[in-house]
Amino acid sequence: MDAPLSVKRLLEQIKTRIEPPFAAVCVQGEVSNARTSGRHWYFTLKEEGAALSCAVWASQQRFLKAAPRDGDRVVVKGSLNLYVAGGSLTLAVTHCEPAGKGDLQARLRQLEADLRAQGVFDRPRRPLPASPRKLGIVAALGGAALRDVLEVTLRRAPGVDLLIAPAAAQGDRSVPENLLALQEIQDAFWGCDAILLVRGGGSLEDLWSYNDPELVKAVAACRLPIVTGVGHEIDTTLVDLAADRRAATPSQAAEFATPDRAALASELRRRTEALVARMAWRLRGLESTLNLLADSRGMHAVPDRLRRAGERLAALRHRLQLAGPGAFPRFQALVQRLHLAHPQRRLDQAGARLDLLRQRLAPAADGGLRRRSHRLEVLEARLGPMDPRGPLDRGFALVKDAQGRVLTRAAQAGPGARVELQWQDGARGARLDP
Repeated sequence: MDAPLSVKRLLEQIKTRIEPPFAAVCVQGEVSNARTSGRHWYFTLKEEGAALSCAVWASQQRFLKAAPRDGDRVVVKGSLNLYVAGGSLTLAVTHCEPAGKGDLQARLRQLEADLRAQGVFDRPRRPLPASPRKLGIVAALGGAALRDVLEVTLRRAPGVDLLIAPAAAQGDRSVPENLLALQEIQDAFWGCDAILLVRGGGSLEDLWSYNDPELVKAVAACRLPIVTGVGHEIDTTLVDLAADRRAATPSQAAEFATPDRAALASELRRRTEALVARMAWRLRGLESTLNLLADSRGMHAVPDRLRRAGERLAALRHRLQLAGPGAFPRFQALVQRLHLAHPQRRLDQAGARLDLLRQRLAPAADGGLRRRSHRLEVLEARLGPMDPRGPLDRGFALVKDAQGRVLTRAAQAGPGARVELQWQDGARGARLDP
């Protein structure tokens, strides 16, 4: 047999197993035995054959329109709490609505299904800026939600600018004013980096404007990243499903959108300390390297060379002083001779002579070419009459034997010999008569 448990230990184990699964439940029943004790409200939610103890703590009473009354048929939302000291199970109520509001739940589910079918909730969620310079807030002026956002922002990031676009949180004006505020605040003129759409807690009927399809589509199509903080932990509206990030409360929405100054300061200190440690480690390494170099032979060689160079310079100065006053003119004469013998000077002189020769060469070349051209013309005139084609042009014929030799006399060809007669426009073969 196992060791027995104490009553407290048993109830503690039951508490850890019961409370988490029932942290947000919705129950319907009839109110009975409604009463007030201190600042809290207590009542029993019952139906035939069952009853559940309920409590509305003072901090949650502002979210209920009225205290529950005996005989009311209601739908309550809350979390189960097991009170170990008394062994009692209590439902901590955060919302209470008349039971007829179940029709709103059905309408809400239908609206969500329609919007999902249209793909309104399917867009990718954008990350929030890590260090925003300006945040836009859509909220009712004077409401608790706006006050919570301002307090959290001032505490976490006092340097962030806030731009407030007022809009009614419920009623007939809520949807058009929220639509107008969203359209205006995301204009690039205002320079906002992200938008917070917030409202305090309330009944399903109070939050109904945040389920309006037009407002949900406007949130999904917002140009800037948007955070919604509508209602409290157990409240979920359709704008929450369309936002880039959903916060359980307006305060949490402000925490999501702003950097924590204390956390940033801590991170800055950590990085500064790491950088200082890294620099110290590096300096120690450089110091060790410097010490090794200072003890090495090479570091001593440099001062020795400088010392020897200084000694040589002093010796040269001494020799110059011993040369007397006449040494300086001699030195200037040597410098002048070196200047005259400088290779660049000789190159400049050679270049000038080359330019002169080029100038003289061009006319001489032109004259030589003209003389040779004239002589060529004279020779062509002399060779013209000696051209063998000239007599052919005047009607004479050239006679060649079978071997191609030119025949200048009749005796060179015997009777019946074959000859070739060539005229200006062609040649013909012939045979001589006997």
